[in-house]
This record gives sequence, structure tokens and C-alpha cells, in this order.
Amino acid sequence: MVWGGFATKETTPIISVQGRMNSEGYVDILADNLLTEAQLITSGDYLLQQGNPSVHVSQTSKSWFDANFVKLLDCRARIPDLNPMENLWGILAHEEYKNGIQYQNKQELMSSIEKAWIKISKNVLKELSISVTSR
Repeated sequence: MVWGGFATKETTPIISVQGRMNSEGYVDILADNLLTEAQLITSGDYLLQQGNPSVHVSQTSKSWFDANFVKLLDCRARIPDLNPMENLWGILAHEEYKNGIQYQNKQELMSSIEKAWIKISKNVLKELSISVTSR
């Protein structure tokens, strides 16, 4: 499993997540990555859009968002077409497995994911960002 995010022109680093994700692990990833990365890739004023997995909507996560003044975009994220991040994951997955590529181990896969993540075009990010207003 990986964690990543994007804004109109840039992506955050992609983070490899080991094992099953729980609320505390999710908050740790956010604490270590979201606040600094969001400042680097946005103007500083942003809305976080996330899915509805239980770790995203848990009381632990909600408390962390409140304590860190993170504003959330209210959306119907259970419908993947309404969540641009799900669209970006789909683009990344397509890139990873095109031509029937098979990976020998997780390290090989993660290395390839990191390379593909860095290559995501600014145009794709812009289009996905702009599409939020029409969803």
C-alpha cells in the first residue's frame, strides 16, 4: 500500500506503507508528510480530499485534522469517479502494469511506482484538479 497526494502542479512524495493501516498509522503518515508537503505544493490554503476508508473518517483522524487546522473537502468519495485521487491511482496502476509487466518482489514494484509517480505530468494533475469543480 502507498500514500500520496497531489495539487494542481505537483505531487507529494509517495510513501510506502507497511502492513495494515490503522487510524494511528494514518495519522502518523499525515503528521510526517501532509503538513509540510501541502505547504510545498500549494499556496498554503488547501482543502484535503480523501476517501472514506475507516482510517480516514475515524475519530482519531478527525481529532488530528481539527488539532492541525486541516480543512476537508466534503465529497461523496465512496463513488470513485468523484474522487480525483482515485483517478490518479488508476492512471498510476495502468502505467505500472501496461505491457503485462510482472514484478519479482515488493521492492521492485515500489521502485517502479516511485519512478512512475515522479513522471506524472503536470497537465494530468491540472486536469484532475480542475475537474473537482465539475464533479
